[in-house]
Amino acid sequence: MNSAGRIQALRKAATDKRLRSMLLNDERQVYYHAALAAYVAAWNAYISNLVRDFYDVIADPLNPKFDAIHTLAKDIAENALTRFNTPNWENTRNLLVQYTGYDPIGAWVWTRRRMVRHAVHERLNEILRVRHRFAHGFDMPDYDWTRSPGGKVRLTSKAVVETEAFFKNLVKVTDNRMKAHIEATYGLVSIW
Repeated sequence: MNSAGRIQALRKAATDKRLRSMLLNDERQVYYHAALAAYVAAWNAYISNLVRDFYDVIADPLNPKFDAIHTLAKDIAENALTRFNTPNWENTRNLLVQYTGYDPIGAWVWTRRRMVRHAVHERLNEILRVRHRFAHGFDMPDYDWTRSPGGKVRLTSKAVVETEAFFKNLVKVTDNRMKAHIEATYGLVSIW
């Protein structure tokens, strides 16, 4: 089972009709919080792997001058990745720009949901704030997507499903644009 499948299992367990009578709302929240935290962790891992993959794809060991600079840059990027632990919009964008030369600002939209760059920026940071707040025992921030149909501030199955779709979109557009960046900048046809 891949990571998305394991995360979906958390959400599905919280809404499983067989367990509904056994799980209280607060207990369901534990599953939803765990799922949201896992999506954030998966996003962090994806970005870290994206940077590592970038260096693997552009490597040219047959060119000694390029290889020397490449090795140095890769080591510096790897050092930065050890400190990358809050994958919000600003930190993620800065990491990609500084260590790959790729600026995702134009790609980070969600056309299907009519979310322009600013809305995607806000949603990513909101997701990170929600994860931060419950991870440290604080009350959950009140956003339109963290409100139940009854008006209570909490995560819902719908919010977790939307978070998954949000990250899937970000990964897809980031992958596509990184591939185009590598092809345009390095003249490589990558199998990204």
